Amino acid sequence: MKRLLFIALLVGLAWGHNRQHIPFTPYISPGIQIGYNDSKTFFLSYQLTIGVGLKNTGDHFEDTAPLLLGRTFGVRRYYQKEKPVVVYKYYDTQISFMLGGIGIGKLINSKGESFKKNKYWVGAFGLLTYEKVFFDDKVEKQYGLFGVSPLPILQILNK
Repeated sequence: MKRLLFIALLVGLAWGHNRQHIPFTPYISPGIQIGYNDSKTFFLSYQLTIGVGLKNTGDHFEDTAPLLLGRTFGVRRYYQKEKPVVVYKYYDTQISFMLGGIGIGKLINSKGESFKKNKYWVGAFGLLTYEKVFFDDKVEKQYGLFGVSPLPILQILNK
């Protein structure tokens, strides 16, 4: 994750605002999610997405087309009554459209075992999410509410 953040910042510095505009907008997007799975287990996730939006014809972040590509890194904690907290790291690759998107990735437990994960969402800054996690013995459905804040890297660095 540090390497990707470094690359994104390097791109931002290399293409500072010199009255020439690049055809894409790099961004970072921190997020936090609360939810539950079909076993009624509560979870809390926090993540960072590093991505790029494609430009229409304009010069600013607002001119970015409603198509965003990103890579997400996060941590999810499951809370069950009278049981220890279970922690997973996760990552996914995603594509977002105007008010929704999809992602494909993996959850990784503390033993290093990984499980496929599909993610779907609708919304803008507040997202309703639905995920399917393919554990070895079952498919678990997860529902949540996500808050995200996309930040255009170039505009932040140029201020």
